[in-house]
Amino acid sequence: MHLSAECVEPVDNPPKRRRTIRAMATEIRIRPLSPADHEAAVNLARSLPEFFNDQGIDEMTTEIPTESGAVAEVDGELVGFVTWTATPELGHIGWIAVRGDHHRHGIGRRLIQVAEDDARRVGAPVLQVETLGESVDYEPYDRTRAFYRSVGFVDLESVLLDNPGMPEMLTLQKRLSKAS
Repeated sequence: MHLSAECVEPVDNPPKRRRTIRAMATEIRIRPLSPADHEAAVNLARSLPEFFNDQGIDEMTTEIPTESGAVAEVDGELVGFVTWTATPELGHIGWIAVRGDHHRHGIGRRLIQVAEDDARRVGAPVLQVETLGESVDYEPYDRTRAFYRSVGFVDLESVLLDNPGMPEMLTLQKRLSKAS
């Protein structure tokens, strides 16, 4: 739903120019990832080459069908997804992506919450995620690490790898409270 409002200046002080303020009121729907969503999720990741290289896309294509997941939709269109695994020992985020024009609208936070809730439900004491480490000076992943930290993850371990696509892997972890 799109709302539009026009600013109106008093008549005795006519405006030099008119401005229009547009506000978008869109409903973000979070629902379980279905097999019918797999291709759209991978295509979303392909639209974010600053975050996902070809190796990552290949791995994602294989792993998404084997993991639990959720998608975010706006106006019926997939704009984000997360996948995870959860056992009584550990919750683990496999993949998460939000379309660029929907960054900083709370979608990633809501997707992480779904994965947390499921991990908590099965009794996992922690939720972990891996991402590109700090030694790689790359702004998109500076934002990624900042996002994870903003939702309660802390650095657990950093490992140097012989992998040009991920020369350093940072594991972050979030302690989960018991399900109530």
